[in-house]
Amino acid sequence: MKKTIVVFSDSHGSSFNMSEVMKKYPDAECVIHLGDGANDTSYLSLPPTTGLLTVRGNCDFMTDQPPFIRVNMLGLDFYICHGDAFGVKYGVKRYEDFAVSNGIDVALFGHTHTPYLNSIETEKKTVHVFNPGSISRPWTGKPSYGLVIVDDGKIKILHKSV
Repeated sequence: MKKTIVVFSDSHGSSFNMSEVMKKYPDAECVIHLGDGANDTSYLSLPPTTGLLTVRGNCDFMTDQPPFIRVNMLGLDFYICHGDAFGVKYGVKRYEDFAVSNGIDVALFGHTHTPYLNSIETEKKTVHVFNPGSISRPWTGKPSYGLVIVDDGKIKILHKSV
């Protein structure tokens, strides 16, 4: 059965675009916010069946959100962080190496305000490293978000523009 996870990052105080996006995905399994506006998710009207995971970013000063979450969801191992602790603005190799060496299936990060996707083939699995871009303040292009679609154990990851 197909399940959809909606991924946001770097909303920086604006929940409008997230609210508009969520109208398209009323049956989403989960919403993930990757920080820098972690508390902005409190303004979303999510159905009780939709999960919510948020981590704090380097601009989230007044939040009790954790800096990272590692969770098994839909049979996949997710690592969720903002990315600043891995220095992703200077390159993602360190984060990719971490994801591979820790057996992560889907490694999510934000911080750069720039969409990114790399699928790394290992001997055991494919490791997907993904940044949805910024939902409110992109450095290039339109505000964006991501979808992680899981259907019978197969993963499809998409960037979408608002």
